[in-house]
Amino acid sequence: MKTIKFSAVFVSIITLLSISSCNIEPVDSDLLGNIINPTSVAGTYRMTAFNTGIPTDLNNDRVASTNQMLETTCFNGSVIVINPDGTFTATSKGVDISASSAITCFSDPDYSGTWTLNATVLKLTYVDAGVIVDELFSVSANSLLYSVPQGQVVGTTALNVPIFITTSYNIVYTK
Repeated sequence: MKTIKFSAVFVSIITLLSISSCNIEPVDSDLLGNIINPTSVAGTYRMTAFNTGIPTDLNNDRVASTNQMLETTCFNGSVIVINPDGTFTATSKGVDISASSAITCFSDPDYSGTWTLNATVLKLTYVDAGVIVDELFSVSANSLLYSVPQGQVVGTTALNVPIFITTSYNIVYTK
C-alpha cells in the first residue's frame, strides 16, 4: 500500500513539475493554419502591393490597375521593421499631387514606436505631431495587411489630370 501511495505522490510531483516548468506562449494561427506569435511576426516587411478599389492609370499607359505599385515606383522603399523587443521603425513613401498639378513622389520621415500582437492583429503605436496613432494590421503567414474602408488616393481623369479619389484600399507588406 505504501508503494502505491508513494508512486501516486511521485507521479503527481513529476506531473506538476513538468507543467509548471514549461514556458507556454499563447499560440494563434491565421486562416491557413500558420502559427502567429511575437517571434514569428518579428522581421523586415517591404510594401508589395497598394491595392485600390478603383483602378488608376498613374503612368498614363492606358492600362489602369488596382495595384498602384504597378503604376508608379513612388512606393518603392516603404518598409516596416518589427523588432523582437516590441519596437518598430517604418519608412513611408508614396504618391502625391504637386502644386503644379503633376504626380510626384514623397518620402515621409521615418517613424518609430511600439507594437503589440493580439491573436492575428498587429497594432503599431507611434506619435505623429503630438498625437498618438494606432494602426492595425492583419497578420497572415509572412504578410501584413493594412485596410482602409474609405480613404483618399491619387488617381487621374480621362484626360490624365491627377486628382484625389475616395476609395477603399489595402496595403500589403511581405517579409
